[in-house]
Amino acid sequence: MRKRIIEYGIFIPMLLALASCGGRLAPDPDYPEPMTFAPFLPGAPGRATATSFEDGDEIGIFAVSHDAHGMPRRLEISGNWANNSKAVNDGGEWTVSPPVYWHEDDIFDIYSYYPYASDVRSIENFRFELESDQRGKGLTLSDFLWAKTSSACREAGTVPLHFTHRLSRLDINLVKGPDYEGDLPSDAIVKVHGTVPVALVNLETGDVEKDPESPVGTVIACCNAPGSYSAIVVPQKILNQIPLVEVIVDDVSYLLSSKFIFGSGMRHSLDIVLSDNPDKVLISIGGGVIDWN
Repeated sequence: MRKRIIEYGIFIPMLLALASCGGRLAPDPDYPEPMTFAPFLPGAPGRATATSFEDGDEIGIFAVSHDAHGMPRRLEISGNWANNSKAVNDGGEWTVSPPVYWHEDDIFDIYSYYPYASDVRSIENFRFELESDQRGKGLTLSDFLWAKTSSACREAGTVPLHFTHRLSRLDINLVKGPDYEGDLPSDAIVKVHGTVPVALVNLETGDVEKDPESPVGTVIACCNAPGSYSAIVVPQKILNQIPLVEVIVDDVSYLLSSKFIFGSGMRHSLDIVLSDNPDKVLISIGGGVIDWN
């Protein structure tokens, strides 16, 4: 049972805090009012392969109440007002289990993330591992999103959750060189090598870094269209020239080496100019780094 300590000496400051949300009388305690949420994806093109959440998508929700002085409490692994409740998209509506209820005129900070994980063992270092094969649903399941809404109150109604991308996206474009004959391959396999595929996320701040104890690995990029591929990468710096991208076409392997800096919430692009001679493949990093949010 939760206990509330009422300090009469702070009655006036509490009234001022509630006034900012336009406080009102509490509902009948026998019929508590559930919080409702409106999750929004980052700006176009949205989540890795979509512009809106889809039926069956799941997010995690934490709710932290403000203290008697109107100050937000820290997000903890347990003991919050809500601890990793799961919200499921049911064709546009979100079902939250267990439900999160408002309490009188309390004010809350709401934290949320995608995709949902049932086993959250740390707030400061939540471990998130990419899908090694990002074709199909693997790309979106690797796209870690995070949101925070501060000072949510009951009178404001549905709580908006504006998500941001916390990892990096690498777009790889295959370009025909002057001596490359035929059309661009529709069945090429593109791999990203030499990056650590495990992230440590601070669920309170949204900060992310690679797991220093995890080895480097390989991810298979998703094909968007012939000649266009994308992969989600954990933010990290590759300061040495290493084999980074491999393109396999008709059993011929084009292996490209490069240094690279993957930024959190950033979208990077590589243009790979194909040649009939694998030794003459060119790589261009010129196009870009853009804000993915």
